[in-house]
Amino acid sequence: MEVCASGCNVYISEGLRSTLVQQLKVCADKCISGSALVHTFVDKPYNRTGFTLVSPAPHELAGSVVRLARAALETIDLRSHAASHPRLGVVDHISCHPLGRDAALTAAAETARSIGTQLGEGELAVPVFLYGSAGSQQRSLADLRRACGYFKGSKQGAFKGASEISMPAGMRPDFGPSELDPRRGLATVGALPWVVNFNILLQTDDLQLARQIARAVSGRGGGLPSVEAMALPHEEGEILGIEIACNLLDVAVSPTEAVAASVQEHADRHGITVGRGYMTGKTPEELCSLAEQALADRTSN
Repeated sequence: MEVCASGCNVYISEGLRSTLVQQLKVCADKCISGSALVHTFVDKPYNRTGFTLVSPAPHELAGSVVRLARAALETIDLRSHAASHPRLGVVDHISCHPLGRDAALTAAAETARSIGTQLGEGELAVPVFLYGSAGSQQRSLADLRRACGYFKGSKQGAFKGASEISMPAGMRPDFGPSELDPRRGLATVGALPWVVNFNILLQTDDLQLARQIARAVSGRGGGLPSVEAMALPHEEGEILGIEIACNLLDVAVSPTEAVAASVQEHADRHGITVGRGYMTGKTPEELCSLAEQALADRTSN
């Protein structure tokens, strides 16, 4: 784990056009020499892809992330984007995390602020809002998203274009323009301890009932502490349903097993079949191991 100081998850609003996703992956693979792309999660039903990059050097990690983000901003037009997963921009969300044993949250925050500064500059500039330890106000991602209209399409389970995205009232972006370009939207960039994305499919088409279950599971709804959850139309193979998509902010407090058990309990009350739970990313230990190998291979070539 010594190789990793920080890791960044970069969520891009594209998951259907495989050629374009591959181009973005190649761009990320050709990042600055001191960083490495170690994981890619393409979610076609959500029309969304997550890229995870890691590096022991905050400056090099920031440069690689910005290069990937700008490649996406050059090639994706949010006005023609449609998905069942909410988003605020072409580069929807960038989260920076300490990964290694001696890694510090301050380094992740430094990386996040560097990324935000650069994304707010140049011809492809977008409004950038910081959250967590990266921002002076320490606001949460959920509160920031709520202020920007992130959840406005959740009742319908559909999000199209940029019509529901808005600049938050009384809040100026930390970097970039103060007006929203509907082609690109805005970006949220933050620093916080590692977050586990854990999802479970409910075999039902009752979106309102699934939303009730998601709320009951979440800390905000009186359920498990350090758990955020939302219900979104999804599919698993040929099985269509509603997915309970969760952010586990602290797995020491609420592990995946507890979340799965809570979803199962609430689903059983309504006779709903529950599919398997899965994580969309890897553990910090796995990421550090992959980064160590990738950087070693690059050095030897």
